[in-house]
Amino acid sequence: NDAAETMMQSLMEREEAHLDDPMARFIPVGLALLFLGKGEAADATLEVVKTLKGNIASYAAITIETLAYAGTGNVLKVQKLLGLCGEHLEGASTHQAAAVIGIALVAMGEELGLDMAMRCLEHLLQYGEQVVRRGVPLAMALLNLSNPRVQVMDTLSKLSHDSDAEVAQGA
Repeated sequence: NDAAETMMQSLMEREEAHLDDPMARFIPVGLALLFLGKGEAADATLEVVKTLKGNIASYAAITIETLAYAGTGNVLKVQKLLGLCGEHLEGASTHQAAAVIGIALVAMGEELGLDMAMRCLEHLLQYGEQVVRRGVPLAMALLNLSNPRVQVMDTLSKLSHDSDAEVAQGA
């Protein structure tokens, strides 16, 4: 795919300082959208992403993988993403926020996966690092887009008054 090659080339040629810019995260998102729902077709690109330097590498890998498996209910992918959310990292960890949203994207394909993901998100909300907590309201909303549940609405309402401004805005 020419578009994927061009985006990967752009990521590889940029200096690390440019890749730390928040706007640089849109390149991996665009790249991931090329593989939306294509599963294993993204594997070759994921291998190339591992060669990137800096924080953008892990962010790009998670974004591509979650969109490639979006709606599949793949339990192994959800477990992998949960493991990433449970890491205690120092410094920038934007890939953890992407992992939280990725849990919702992968699990939204089936009812049982949705319930499992909701329980996991509730645990992340209680015990997760701040960057992880910030992604939980959006993930909860994604899981319940067309089927709003009273429990989720109550949780999001409570989170809208959270002490962390970013959690409150996300709710």
